Amino acid sequence: MSAALQAGSTLARCAAARAEAGGVMVYTLRVQGASAQFLGGLRPGRHVAIEHADANGAVQQRLYSITRYEPCSEHDGAGQFDIAVKSSGRGSVSDHMHAVLRAGSTLPLGHVAGDITADLVLGLDSLVMLAGGIGLTLPLALLRELDRLQQQGHRVPRTTLLLCFARMADIPFLQELQQLCETAPWFDLRIHITREDIAAHGPFVPGRPSQQSLLALGQPQAVVICGGHAFAQTFREHARACFPGAIQHIEAFTPPAASTAQPGETAQACQLQIAHSGQIVEAASGKSLLEILEGVGIAIRSQCRAGICGSCRIRITGGSSRLEADFCLSDREKEAGYALACCTFPSAGHIHVDLKPGA
Repeated sequence: MSAALQAGSTLARCAAARAEAGGVMVYTLRVQGASAQFLGGLRPGRHVAIEHADANGAVQQRLYSITRYEPCSEHDGAGQFDIAVKSSGRGSVSDHMHAVLRAGSTLPLGHVAGDITADLVLGLDSLVMLAGGIGLTLPLALLRELDRLQQQGHRVPRTTLLLCFARMADIPFLQELQQLCETAPWFDLRIHITREDIAAHGPFVPGRPSQQSLLALGQPQAVVICGGHAFAQTFREHARACFPGAIQHIEAFTPPAASTAQPGETAQACQLQIAHSGQIVEAASGKSLLEILEGVGIAIRSQCRAGICGSCRIRITGGSSRLEADFCLSDREKEAGYALACCTFPSAGHIHVDLKPGA
């Protein structure tokens, strides 16, 4: 993932809000007075950081995929883009946006980041995209751009989108996807329904994708994977086995799950010793290093919180930690002690952490 483009005090006004299936709201946001660098970064497939309070009033920064972008005026720094926000039911930032964000509302933007755009796959012969749940937003953005480019005369790859949803009623943008499948000879759609008893018909297939269903997609030159952390990790391995020659582009939109204590177990105490400052932090195991450090006010750079961007890169120089799968560090880097704070869960004991490796 490329370095973030800083937005400073850029504000966006909500121009429209509409409901989609599956508890998803689509917000059209218009920015004015933005720098040319910021507007240039607003590309479908990238994501924008939005600052907003959760249900408890705590202001946080969360990333949302840009699913559509329309430049408005080069003279006044204006542009308009869409994001799709799914409610979680847990009082999250997304839930609070559902509750209060309406046409006319304003909200501050942080930065724009991400490298997965249509430019990355344009010119390929074949592309497979695998998505689960609201992870659909990244493939949707790419499909819209590829369709626009194809209509302008560009050659686009033969593209198959394989989706996983619990129930048919949960699928947002379904009509748009089906219409594209009917009208675009370069696009094929397959949807696996995992928690509803259905008969196979049209693009719908009952059950989770098997290795055979992935192999039936052929041998694409590239694979785009987007979903929760567990989905991304699982399908990364499946794609390696089924498409060994394909380049992988991965996004995850949830952090790795913390380990759960077994019945009768209690969280173990651990100490973090921070290199350079010598500061010692008391913490209970079960939380990621990123959560622990933020909880005691130690600043650490982070963006995706899901093991994708590498912003929270650190080095463990002593002690024992559980490392969840990330999507950017090499095996050699891990052997040298490098880790991502969002994917590192300290165990009991004394952990030595270098927050500025290479400094």
